[in-house]
Amino acid sequence: MAHMPVREGKMSCSSCHNPHGSISNVKNLKTGSSVAELCTSCHTEMRGPMLFEHAPVRENCATCHDPHGSSNDRMLVVRMPMLCQRCHIASKHPATLYDKDQITTNKSNRMFGRSCVNCHSNVHGSNHPSGQFFMR
Repeated sequence: MAHMPVREGKMSCSSCHNPHGSISNVKNLKTGSSVAELCTSCHTEMRGPMLFEHAPVRENCATCHDPHGSSNDRMLVVRMPMLCQRCHIASKHPATLYDKDQITTNKSNRMFGRSCVNCHSNVHGSNHPSGQFFMR
């Protein structure tokens, strides 16, 4: 899904927001006191706990996802691989996709499919023993 199901009538603004305001938070969220708490009230598979957690997932889903919809894949705030590169700069991979000299010297396969999630598929967290790299 690349948008919130508001258009289909499956959700409304009041599904997430309290129209009369909220004392506990500034965004008038209906459930919880943070964006992450609200999102995981429906998206329970992302709740955790995970053995290896990706810190931004715990903090705020809106770090990567646009909660009101987006034209990008899976409601991401920016397209891949730029989404990952906003925080992960030159960590065991070339700093940019176009850094061809580092790709050939490091034998990196980062150019494959132009997306980090081709290899790092469990970006929300992992319980696998090799999960610190979010590959399983």
